[in-house]
Amino acid sequence: MADLEKQLVSPIVNVNHNSTNTGLDIRIDLAGASKESVDLELGEKGFCVRAESDDVRYEDCYMLGHDVISDEAKAKFESGLLKITVPFKDVVHGHKVIIE
Repeated sequence: MADLEKQLVSPIVNVNHNSTNTGLDIRIDLAGASKESVDLELGEKGFCVRAESDDVRYEDCYMLGHDVISDEAKAKFESGLLKITVPFKDVVHGHKVIIE
């Protein structure tokens, strides 16, 4: 059987502030990929992820809405879901806007 080129797919990514508003919780769906195939590069302004399953090659880069401390990031891969926690570089403060 001839090798077929794997389909290139952008993974589904969900980024949220953590419960204490001190960092981000990032979830990346890499269904079918093995832990050994996952490659994650994280900088203070964004990240790139690559992984492979039998028939799909996941690959994309994303910008974050807040700068983070990338060397304090923690990542765990389980059942096709990559979970990343990373603290903010600076505490996020904002101005309360009244909605009319």
